[in-house]
Amino acid sequence: MLSNGAIDYLRPLTFDPGAERLSCMIPMGGIYWADEIPDFRALMDVPKSDRDLIFRLFSIRFKLWAGDELSGDDQSYWDNAQRLVPDYPVFHRVDISDNDRAAQTAAEEDAMAGFEALFGDADELTVNEDGSFNATFDLTKDQPKSLWQRFLAWYRGT
Repeated sequence: MLSNGAIDYLRPLTFDPGAERLSCMIPMGGIYWADEIPDFRALMDVPKSDRDLIFRLFSIRFKLWAGDELSGDDQSYWDNAQRLVPDYPVFHRVDISDNDRAAQTAAEEDAMAGFEALFGDADELTVNEDGSFNATFDLTKDQPKSLWQRFLAWYRGT
């Protein structure tokens, strides 16, 4: 269920059909519109527990876009949030155009490629229940390139 802090952040936001579509690698790994998160820095000032509740709405919407069946918990969360903040723009973009769908696919692929470039050679990668992760690299073993060199090579497409 949405917290009071999450509701306070979401309630003033309203749907703008002309809002710019944007992309976010971390933490969302997908597309969103400027009216859904008008000021990303302000959202980062929201307590993490409230922010995670907001990001969960995007995660559920990504599942809807993919045609995935929602778990009972996700469906209940979505329905309750929509009842509490019905004007929040995320609920107005459940059906998207083919162009938006292609942008979402590209954003997901870019996020995966970025994470693979950064963490693909990790000796250990642990994902925590809260979605955070830890990567461990053994810097004493021989590597063809440093992590930074591998990242730059990936970024430059070489």
